[in-house]
Amino acid sequence: MEHYFITGVSSGIGLSLVKELLSTKQELNIHGCARRDPGIKDTRFHFHEMDLASVEQFSQRIADFFKLSFDKADRLVLINNAGILGNIAFVGDQDVLNYKNVMTVNSIAPMVFCEAFVKQFQHHPAEKIVFNISSGAASKDTEGWSAYCASKAALDRFTLVCAKEQMHHSVRVHFHTVSPGVVDTVMQEEIRKTPKAKFPLLDHFVHLHQHGELTSAHATAVKLLKVLNESHLRQQVFLCLRNF
Repeated sequence: MEHYFITGVSSGIGLSLVKELLSTKQELNIHGCARRDPGIKDTRFHFHEMDLASVEQFSQRIADFFKLSFDKADRLVLINNAGILGNIAFVGDQDVLNYKNVMTVNSIAPMVFCEAFVKQFQHHPAEKIVFNISSGAASKDTEGWSAYCASKAALDRFTLVCAKEQMHHSVRVHFHTVSPGVVDTVMQEEIRKTPKAKFPLLDHFVHLHQHGELTSAHATAVKLLKVLNESHLRQQVFLCLRNF
């Protein structure tokens, strides 16, 4: 039996991952969380309402997210997919709440979920994999995205440390940070609505959309699961789906 824990399942890549898993595998359970219920009617899918911008809320509910009996589990997978772009604006035109929300959803929440996952399953004999969904923005200085870039860079570094720590365990959790490329999601719609004065790269993202260069959420989910299922494709901690 395979068990998947996925954050941000109400739309985009997260929702596509759930649908693809349910359509291609039989013996599995999926535990998904988001602020909104995606309305999936399948006994193999278990929804947990959580606001990942509120540490107080999700820290109280995270135990229930992982609290199940997995005696017969042969694979345990955590996919930290939830993320927000936050306000697109230069530093000096931001507010404290924006920084707090972006860093909480994109950095702190996945760190806390990883902490809970490792505590629960470190010594479980099943194959254990963590995919932290990152972004090319983690290594690019993108004007208007200061908080987003910083949050994804923090997640990358955290994942690298986790992977290094696991080398000290005989039964390991395999950590990876995954850059999905430019995906056609609600986030991309938000970007295209931004005034150019706040986001100098606006024309580039409009061009990608107009010329069909955005990858669909479904295609991204299919590729991500291919990498997840084929161990020879994930020999490195950093994984970029554009390479597969």
